[in-house]
Amino acid sequence: MYWTQRVTPLKALKALMASATLMGLAACGGGGGDDPVATPYALGGTVSGVPSGKPVLLSSGSGEDLAVAADGSFTFTKPLADGAKYLVSVKTAPQGSGCVVRNGSGTVAGAAVNTVAVRCVPLATLSDGAWEQDRCQPPASGSSGSGGVRDLWNLSTNATSGQVTVGVGTVTYGNAQCDGVGVAATGALSRTFWFQPERIEAGAGLAAFWGKRQTFPGGLLNPAVFTPVVLVRKANNLCLLEDTAVPSAFPNAASLDTAVSAAIAGGQCYTPR
Repeated sequence: MYWTQRVTPLKALKALMASATLMGLAACGGGGGDDPVATPYALGGTVSGVPSGKPVLLSSGSGEDLAVAADGSFTFTKPLADGAKYLVSVKTAPQGSGCVVRNGSGTVAGAAVNTVAVRCVPLATLSDGAWEQDRCQPPASGSSGSGGVRDLWNLSTNATSGQVTVGVGTVTYGNAQCDGVGVAATGALSRTFWFQPERIEAGAGLAAFWGKRQTFPGGLLNPAVFTPVVLVRKANNLCLLEDTAVPSAFPNAASLDTAVSAAIAGGQCYTPR
């Protein structure tokens, strides 16, 4: 004998509604009231100047360290949620090198962060490449925009003569505080000068390069002007001090420490860009 159960239209409707409710809960991750999982975003950028066999150790600012052993791109393994803050810093620099982080802090804004730039250079050399002054200045009179600017040096050393060509330009920012990513001047730099090292000494935690700065006031067709100066590397800073006193105001490396510390504190020195 077979029994059949008659389902009334009202029972069928209730069953259909219950099924739809369960499906909706499943789509939302269950009935526990959990919010949908936020989309994670990667945090990374580029590194340059890493010496062979001497990695740089970076910190994300959110509890993760990452060792980068070669130039190129890097990405922290732990992604960040939208709206999360980050503060990338150098936890350990390669021995004998100093490293600077540009665009290292900010807030994730609905996209991966790949603009962090880390540059390392040997501490006891006048390393070729771009150097950016720490001091943020208002734009020059008559220029467009209201953002800040920083002076830019591009160093290039002649392997034969040792003469250093210093192209001088600016890095322009979209705000008066020089925060974020600046745009460096390209092409010929109008305020270029030349530096000819004459004596080098290391000590007191710094390396000093005595020599003469060669400029052409009014243009290259005018006579050159030579000024005694000292270029100094301390930590990851590059500072220029005039040395016009006779005899020299800075006879040795130790005598430079106070003046260099003051220049760094005043934002007058440069760090790798």
